[in-house]
Amino acid sequence: MARDLYPVFLDLADRLVVVVGGGQVATDRAARLAAHGARVRVVSPALGTSLAELVADGRVAEHRARPYAHGDLDGAALVVAATDDAAVNRQVRDDARAAGAEVNVADDPEGSTAVIPALMREGGLSIAITTGGASPVVSRRIREDLEARFGPGWAGLISLLAETRDELVAAHPDIAARRTAVEALIDSGVVDDIAATGPDACRARVRTALGLDAAAVEAA
Repeated sequence: MARDLYPVFLDLADRLVVVVGGGQVATDRAARLAAHGARVRVVSPALGTSLAELVADGRVAEHRARPYAHGDLDGAALVVAATDDAAVNRQVRDDARAAGAEVNVADDPEGSTAVIPALMREGGLSIAITTGGASPVVSRRIREDLEARFGPGWAGLISLLAETRDELVAAHPDIAARRTAVEALIDSGVVDDIAATGPDACRARVRTALGLDAAAVEAA
């Protein structure tokens, strides 16, 4: 039976994340974490070519070129255990838990307190998919289906809605009214039009549909 995991998005900007391992899984984890602004420390005697490149170009902030040791996790908000030695991974897991850090153990979802999901991103839209560790292959296929379904049109709409957020709240203080306005906008076919022509071409239309002043944008 899959565990009942609580989904949450973390702000890791400039926070320390420790990745223990130097292989492909460690590389994938380090690259994704660095792309989200984390300050990544890698602990491994040797690195694969791609991970070494991440260190060389500064995307990985620190490389401790030796086996894992106590103290390597100090200050970490998140820990990834991704070595090919199960005993080392267990030690990293136990130390992370003792330090109060969340830990993801490669190929051991039951031993993890954090499962790193498959992630679909398009502009400001992020959708995370997990099977609770039961099948990363299934997560990947679902992600691919979502990428085909939620493309640039949705990302463009989200960008336009972000621009108008404060004005929309002021124009429609009632939450239900705001929800109705946005749902009507979506149902109007605007997502397909944004995908075809781009968000700039649809900005005035979006503002008008939301009850905002479109003339101000056109004048600007």
